[in-house]
Amino acid sequence: MKIKFYLRKPTEDIISAIYASICYHRNRLIVFPGESAHKKDWNFEENRPKASAKNATLEGRLFKAEKLYRETYDNLIPKYGVKVSPKIYKNAIDGKNNAESTIKVDEPVLILDFFQTLIDDSKNKTRKTKDNMIYNANSVKPYKSTMEHFKKFVKKRKYYLTDINQTLIDEFTNYLNEPLSLNTSAKYLTVFKTLVSYASKKKLISKDISEGIEFNIRKAVADDIYLTEDEIQAIMDIKHFPTKTFEIVRDLFVIGCNTGLRFEEYSVLEAAKIQDGFLEIDPKKLEHKYGINTKLIIPVLPMFEDILRKYPNGLPQAPCNQVFNKNLKKIGKEIPSLNKDYEKKLIRDHKVDRKALKKWQMVVTHTARRSFVTNMYLRGVPVPTIMAISGHRTDENFKKYNKADNRKHAEILKRIFDEGEKQKAELLKKKLDEDNKRKNGGEIE
Repeated sequence: MKIKFYLRKPTEDIISAIYASICYHRNRLIVFPGESAHKKDWNFEENRPKASAKNATLEGRLFKAEKLYRETYDNLIPKYGVKVSPKIYKNAIDGKNNAESTIKVDEPVLILDFFQTLIDDSKNKTRKTKDNMIYNANSVKPYKSTMEHFKKFVKKRKYYLTDINQTLIDEFTNYLNEPLSLNTSAKYLTVFKTLVSYASKKKLISKDISEGIEFNIRKAVADDIYLTEDEIQAIMDIKHFPTKTFEIVRDLFVIGCNTGLRFEEYSVLEAAKIQDGFLEIDPKKLEHKYGINTKLIIPVLPMFEDILRKYPNGLPQAPCNQVFNKNLKKIGKEIPSLNKDYEKKLIRDHKVDRKALKKWQMVVTHTARRSFVTNMYLRGVPVPTIMAISGHRTDENFKKYNKADNRKHAEILKRIFDEGEKQKAELLKKKLDEDNKRKNGGEIE
């Protein structure tokens, strides 16, 4: 469903009626919410009142009208399904308007209601990024989770956008920090900060409120694992699986370990994108974030090539992320080195929370991307080359995926030093041999 507001007479120098255009399931309904505005106060690009203190109450009333239209439609679905006719829909809206005529039109907006608006506007392309790009589904997912956490936090209390202040934010932060890890809490606080910013943009709260609040968003380095090349080979060497799905999970995961792609990319690869030993792909996350040509060109490494030969008609479809992770852990359990104890550390409630696990319990779809980055780094592949293939745009993000520990870094330095010493020794030996030949009157090659 898409709802947009328009001026009835946009070109005339008068105060014109506002009407709503509601598009749903190939139907279009025109509704008049009983509001009006002058063209000088109207943003024709966004189809809303211009952002100003003067138009704040009008924006709030239009927000309430849009909420009413959506709720009315949702209430009709159980009875009529998706075949709600415009006539039925219009009559229902008129009935709702009459029933709620006694409600104050400038009633403040509930935070939970505005959460839904943030989600809807992000999905239907009303809300865009700073670069005027649309938000993809994965970007919107945390909004719903944050709304659910806030719903549990407020319980039955009603909090309006106008109730947002530093005390509320601090209390919600403490609520999140108690059961959740520092990084998970930071993710939800970032979403709440986005909500406050969007409410300010729509003039539902003052700019002083949105700019005066401090969000204590802190992150810790994630304590995640990667699989070594030997462990990936051991997974590849498994011959027998309880079902075909397990084998598909194994194959696609190994592809991820050989390409550095995210699950949403390596789970839907098309054979047509693989030509002349290279895979070309346009990661949607980069396209959404940067709004530029973000094509990645990835070499088809030998293990990846072996898997491709198994599927001449194209790679199979992957199960959903949840099933994929469940099967992946069972596969990892078969590898002896992944049955070792592992102590996972999380920052929770302002202290380190240690959890005893087996390494296979830590293996998830995203482990593939970390494994590629770390193994390529340990092989000595230059960091810019790895980043060009993995699609990382900043050193900061790249470091999050490079899981080489201090010992590995020490081994790299020792290897480089040993190779340098070996080269020095070879040059010295060559020079001594040349000197000896000269002394003995021999020819130097």
